Amino acid sequence: MFFEIIMKLFFLGTGGGRFSIITQRRRTGGIRITYDRLNIHLDPGPGALIYSLEKNMDPRKINMVMISHAHPDHYTDGEILIEAMTGGALKKTGTLICSKSVTVGNDICDPAISKYHKSLPKEVVELKAGEKYVSDNVTVEGVKAVHYDPDTIGFKLTFPDGSVIGYTSDTEYFEGLGEAYKNVDLLILCVIRPRNLPLKWHMCVDDAVKTIREAKPKKAVLTHFGMRMILNTTPEVEAKYIEEQTGISTIAAYDGMMFELGKREAEKEEGKRKDLTSFF
Repeated sequence: MFFEIIMKLFFLGTGGGRFSIITQRRRTGGIRITYDRLNIHLDPGPGALIYSLEKNMDPRKINMVMISHAHPDHYTDGEILIEAMTGGALKKTGTLICSKSVTVGNDICDPAISKYHKSLPKEVVELKAGEKYVSDNVTVEGVKAVHYDPDTIGFKLTFPDGSVIGYTSDTEYFEGLGEAYKNVDLLILCVIRPRNLPLKWHMCVDDAVKTIREAKPKKAVLTHFGMRMILNTTPEVEAKYIEEQTGISTIAAYDGMMFELGKREAEKEEGKRKDLTSFF
């Protein structure tokens, strides 16, 4: 028997906030996750379509779009990716999973996805914290976030091979945040600012340290960097600091990074010897 890696994460953007959007000093295309027949685009901000094409990742192969909240750096290319997912709006296929604000809006945010585009996928799932969507390929759970879109959620994705990914989206630190992602295989944290520069509704590196200490993931990845993270320091320096403080392997994502995760047993055709492929 051997373990083969079957899940890939492509970071089509690692920028967050207004000035990252405007300057594209860090791209804002979100994350593509592939697992067997599952092809997810998570938080498709500005550039998600163009950067997908640039990396030869056909947006027509997407079968799930996930949007954590109704802010432009997370949703801007959502409608066009829904059109791609549905074969140019000709096929009733695919799933949109999102916070309620994305499709309905609230007192602060207007809907980010039109009624027309909401009508295109086969399934539209509006999750709140604690609610789950279950399919053959993945279980998606909405996780509490505290952000100035009050319907914002993080996501926890559990795959059939037992691999679990957590994604905090934009949130400030609060008691219980780390506990919600306890012992996940990979925790992706949106960390907009470096140490000693807190920002309401968001995480800085000090908040990430607390969250990772509580969650104890097997590995942590930082993304969604604001300009102060890029210009005042570097994400790599901050990731090293977090690893030193927590003892958890932590890396800073970069635009275009591909990351492999997951395992499953399969029988080796020749020799049937044991060959263990690392998780990370």
